[in-house]
Amino acid sequence: MWRWRWEITVTITTLVVLHHLITDTGWSPIASVLAMATPVGVALTIGPTRRFLRNRFWCVITRHRVRACLTEMRTLNYSGNLPFIIGCFSTKTGESVWLWMRPGLSHTDLENRSETISSACWARHAVISRSARNAALIRIDIERRDPLSKAVLTSPLLEETSDLPDGEIAKDAVLDFIGSVNPTTEQQPAPLVQDEPPARGDTRKTKKTTAAIPDGGSVILVNGEDVSDYV
Repeated sequence: MWRWRWEITVTITTLVVLHHLITDTGWSPIASVLAMATPVGVALTIGPTRRFLRNRFWCVITRHRVRACLTEMRTLNYSGNLPFIIGCFSTKTGESVWLWMRPGLSHTDLENRSETISSACWARHAVISRSARNAALIRIDIERRDPLSKAVLTSPLLEETSDLPDGEIAKDAVLDFIGSVNPTTEQQPAPLVQDEPPARGDTRKTKKTTAAIPDGGSVILVNGEDVSDYV
């Protein structure tokens, strides 16, 4: 009976209000039903009230779906008792269900069951975590929506190039940005490497010449050999 408390409360309240409208005001049953439905319709048009009713509705549904899933998975102890569902609370991404594991049950009984629970709750994903203080306290986070899926991230660079045509953006803005990151420098010619003076008694003569090459560099010749690769 405890898990049906919301349904029982709503049903009894609806019947009592309908009875008083019919007997005290003399309205017909149809008029009484319309009079009761009008406040509900007004509440659904208000954003905060509509979100509260939607979240409360999904909390009731999720609690029943989790219990049904635990029953089908045979998450029972030897006495045949299911984990006790403490409550279901609304979150920004869905709902969080808190379980109290009875003697004979633990967090290991729910390992690798997140996909089964998310499928039973008609959700995107389910995350099962254990309390750090008490091993018997288990939390199941049911994710139904992504709060960042509708968020639009704007770049400050769009403010500088939003008014420019496509040609100017490709030619000016992009090229100027590349030039500021990699500034061009003039290529300096390779310095002429001077050979060390010959030692005393060495009568060999060395001939130093340079030859220009098309790419702007230089070739160093020593005794007719190209030694520019070693410089």
